[in-house]
Amino acid sequence: KYKHIMTEIFKLTPQQLAVMCVLLLRGAQTIGELRGRTNRMHEFQDLAEVESTLDALAKHEEQPLVMKLPRQAGQKDSRYAHLLAGEVTIEEQPPRAPRAEPAMREARAENEKIARLENEVATLRIEVAELRQQFDDFRKQFE
Repeated sequence: KYKHIMTEIFKLTPQQLAVMCVLLLRGAQTIGELRGRTNRMHEFQDLAEVESTLDALAKHEEQPLVMKLPRQAGQKDSRYAHLLAGEVTIEEQPPRAPRAEPAMREARAENEKIARLENEVATLRIEVAELRQQFDDFRKQFE
């Protein structure tokens, strides 16, 4: 009763159809995500093949079908989105406060540990000095 005619209307190759299906289903994706998620429909050899497929879709003869989104702060790769529902609106995310790097957190923990140890050593020196004084007083009783 129903027939999938997207490939006929847009004249898509199996690679392009696989990419479009995943973009329609999951929304904006990176090249690596697309490669991993299209393997049941089409197995891409490498990321370059996925990228060339996306480039072909972006330069489609009738109208661009995908768009490369600008890389967002904190993201390693750019994402691609389909244009079948019109232009993609990019929501600006407020800049996040910089997180303390693991090395900085480790350095702070080390500094706190050193400060605690220095306080403990100072306390122990006072106690040893008091014990020496008591021992000297005790010894003087027998001299």
